[in-house]
Amino acid sequence: MDSPDSSAGSEAGSVNERRSQHDLRRIFDAACQITAPFFDAKQSWGGSSLTMYARQALREAYPELTQQEVAILFSGVARFHRGISKNV
Repeated sequence: MDSPDSSAGSEAGSVNERRSQHDLRRIFDAACQITAPFFDAKQSWGGSSLTMYARQALREAYPELTQQEVAILFSGVARFHRGISKNV
């Protein structure tokens, strides 16, 4: 997706930038907003969590992403939401 050249690192703020999914980083905030209802502990369906639907919501919102990119984005979004629920 992104080439690991030094210009990508300097764009992100560091020449030694290890992260490479810059396109995913750009949509991360919007992805967190899209998936927020699925990670809300007050929301459930028959007592079951709705987090499995968050991945599908990401696929529908970003059809241009590969399955691997959706998996990476979902992983980051899930970590983000788990961090919020710990702080509440």
